[in-house]
Amino acid sequence: MKESILATAGVSFSFTRMFLAFDIGNSSIGCAVFDGDDMRTRWRMDTDAGLDSDVYSMRLADVLERAGIGVRALDGAIASSVVRDMTDVMGGAVRTLAGFDLIEADPRTGPGIDVAVERPEAVGVDRLLAAGAAFRQVGGSVIVIDAGTALTVDLVSAAGCFMGGTISPGLKAMAKALATGTSLLPEVDLAAPASAVGRDTTACIRAGVLFGAAGAVDRVVDELIHAADGAPRVVLTGGDAPVLSPYIKTSHDSEPDLVLHGLAYAYGKRKPQDR
Repeated sequence: MKESILATAGVSFSFTRMFLAFDIGNSSIGCAVFDGDDMRTRWRMDTDAGLDSDVYSMRLADVLERAGIGVRALDGAIASSVVRDMTDVMGGAVRTLAGFDLIEADPRTGPGIDVAVERPEAVGVDRLLAAGAAFRQVGGSVIVIDAGTALTVDLVSAAGCFMGGTISPGLKAMAKALATGTSLLPEVDLAAPASAVGRDTTACIRAGVLFGAAGAVDRVVDELIHAADGAPRVVLTGGDAPVLSPYIKTSHDSEPDLVLHGLAYAYGKRKPQDR
């Protein structure tokens, strides 16, 4: 595994004010404040549509205060979301906090890459944003592994075209499926197993989830490499990336915030009248 590749990406935009970015997922919300292409601070909140926008507004205000960032310094906010109810909640939180509307990233133009699949409109904008960010950072063909609630592995061509990939259950979804789909198996956390040879039920489940998911990723990556034009780099991202990374045999870079950096790019691409 290699360290973050952002420092060598050479990607920059022209902004004059700071903005908020939200990667709204099924389990958690990745959050950041950007000053141009520089990420000033980042944090993560649980996804809970049962909480109202006032609660999230107070949480945002608290983080900004602790980071020394004044609300008046913010120019806007942008989000990608796979949870419609949470998009509305975060939109209300942003309006309460700062008085402006939350922008949703446009999947057609925001990611900055072409899409070569049968139904481009059906591809999650988070996948496209991560793919676009990875492509710009490596400067060529890339395979993006995103370890979140779902585990996706996607291929971007050397010309910057999203070619598609695979979707499978994420680590927590795999563990939960065993607990809810069986009578006797417990739901376990994803602490690192000592080996693939589990000596009790909990250890067996942990080993099955982590070694199984990593093995599946290695196999899919191998298939995508054979389908690629050239020799793609491999980049791992997502909330569960630190947990999964040690078990993946394929050489890869780690960049935990690809979607957020994709959102920063999308924010900078807005038309002047939309700013």
